[in-house]
Amino acid sequence: MSVGTTMKWVGRSARDRAEVVGHQLKDRALEKRLERAHEEAERLRRENDVLRDEVAESRTEHKKMFDLLERRLDVLEDVEVEKKSRKGRFLLFLIALGGGAYAWMRMRSNGNDAGEWSRTTTYPTATETSASTL
Repeated sequence: MSVGTTMKWVGRSARDRAEVVGHQLKDRALEKRLERAHEEAERLRRENDVLRDEVAESRTEHKKMFDLLERRLDVLEDVEVEKKSRKGRFLLFLIALGGGAYAWMRMRSNGNDAGEWSRTTTYPTATETSASTL
């Protein structure tokens, strides 16, 4: 429904002017929407450019870091690894082996023979001490 059809009681020239004004209002609203869309597109382009620059900078920084890491790894591979002395471990192993042998020998001995390592001492009983003093 246009402005011209709703204004039947007004003269023809007034209807024509009303239609022109209506079209002008629609055109202005459309132009404002287009301007806002254009401004938004420009803002998004600028923001996109800034983000692209940041990504490019971060990529170059990452490449620098990887290059430094690769150089460091190359240097570490070139350095000869010194072998550590394991004298302490060998000595500890010998002590443990000797202790195990000693414990095994103690378990095997029952202390009856004089040549064995058993140190069981037998204390004389009261009857033995009284018999030896007589």
